[in-house]
Order: sequence, then structure tokens, then C-alpha cells
Amino acid sequence: MRRAASVLWIALGFLALLGSAAAAEEICVIDPIDSTITCVDDGGTPGVPGDPNPDPFPRAGPRYVYISVDVNGDCHYWSDTPGGLDSWDPADDAAVIAANGLPECSVDPPVDVPATAWSIFRSWTLAPPSPSLQPSDRGITGLPTFLASPEPAQINHSETLPDGTPLRVRARVAELRVDWGDTTQLSYDPSGADVYPDGTVTHRYTTKTCPPEYREEHASGGLCHPTLEYYTITAIFRWVGEYDVGSGWIALGTLDRTASLAYDVDEVRGVPVPSP
Repeated sequence: MRRAASVLWIALGFLALLGSAAAAEEICVIDPIDSTITCVDDGGTPGVPGDPNPDPFPRAGPRYVYISVDVNGDCHYWSDTPGGLDSWDPADDAAVIAANGLPECSVDPPVDVPATAWSIFRSWTLAPPSPSLQPSDRGITGLPTFLASPEPAQINHSETLPDGTPLRVRARVAELRVDWGDTTQLSYDPSGADVYPDGTVTHRYTTKTCPPEYREEHASGGLCHPTLEYYTITAIFRWVGEYDVGSGWIALGTLDRTASLAYDVDEVRGVPVPSP
């Protein structure tokens, strides 16, 4: 565990550099762990001015600082586990500096493994479905509509906890749920959300959708859904989080990600044509 920096030294150093950084068109970043200040010209990578998306600062060591309490009162410790103050986020700079001014915790705090694993799971960007339909323009009553959505890859993470315990966390899409908009709600294997003719995520509509004027004025208006101009189809990826500390995978819980789209449904009707 690294020695805490002096809050006063960091604050004074930062204020002293503000003027020179602005005059030289530099960007400066304080590393609250090492008490160092690194600057680059014009926001670019050293030697490559004008880089529109610079990341010039090597980032080593733990990223998150936590405030805890030990026998001596309030203290701080550093961790790679998401959930604490983020030393890479400029919005957390003041809070990170203040927390780093507290004494270091005399002992590593006990690790709540499920809470740590859940925090990692919650920190990930979990993809929602990206559904496409066939027929794409509109459905036809009595014929199947196919819903396709690529299945996201499994997300994996591993680290060693402060007490030496190896922790693995993973997230995977275990279920695709679809609300077809006509009161039909079904669950599917996400691997089956493929295009025609291989897909298994399908539904047959029995009632067409129409705009209000068609329902009210057209001779076939009585065959329309009584209120809907289109069906709202909602697809849900159910992500499952799991963790392992060497004795097998244990379920953490689930998080849902959702996408919706509007879908008009028409009908095809045969009309007898007298022979000439």
C-alpha cells in the first residue's frame, strides 16, 4: 500500500501550475497516489500534438480509492475493484485528493466477495438487443414474423483480492424475452434469434393494425385492431452475472437490457375473380 500524499502539497502544486499550464496550452493531471503532476502540450500525446483523443498518461496501480473505518478512525485504501472514487475521472479529483489525505487503513478491510463481484458486474456496459424483423416493412396476418438479434459475447474478468483470493466474474445473456405487442409474451434461447429461415424467434399475428381513419371509414375497418396503428415489439436481453473463487460458479443475479420498435401488420385476402 502506498504512502498517502500531503493534501496541502498537492493543492498548492496544482494551483501553482494552473497559470503556467494555461500559458503553455498544456493539460496537467495529478496522480493522487504518487503525488506527481504530468503535463502534455495541447492535449496531445507527447510528440504528437493535436491528438483529438489523447490518453498520454500511463496508469499503473489501483484505480479506485475507498474510505473506510479502522481502529484509528476514518482511513482510506486503494483497490482495482470498481465502485470507489475513480482516480481516472476528473470529476472525482477533489474527492480523491481529500480521501487520500486520510490515514491509510492499518489493515486491509475484509472483502465482501459477493458484493465485490456484483459491483464488477454492475459496472459493465451490457448490450441491449438490436432487433430486426422479417418481413421488415410490415407483417402479414397468419404468416410468421421472424425476430433476429445478434447474441453478445460473454464478458469475463479476473483479479486477485487483497487477501489473495482469486476472483473470476462473468456475464452472459441467458434469455431473450419478447413482448410482441398483442399481449403475447414469450421467452427464447438467444442463440435462436436468427434470420429466416433458420431463426426460432417467431410469432404469427392474427389481427392487422390500421390508422384511425381507416378503422372508421373503410369497409374493412372492422377487421383492424380496435385501438392500435402498430404493434410495439419489445425485446429484452436478460444478462446473468456469476462469480467463482475456486469452488465453482455462483449466481449473482440478473440485469435486463431492452430495445423496442414499432411494427405494422397487414392482411392478405383473396378476392374471387369471375372467369371471362
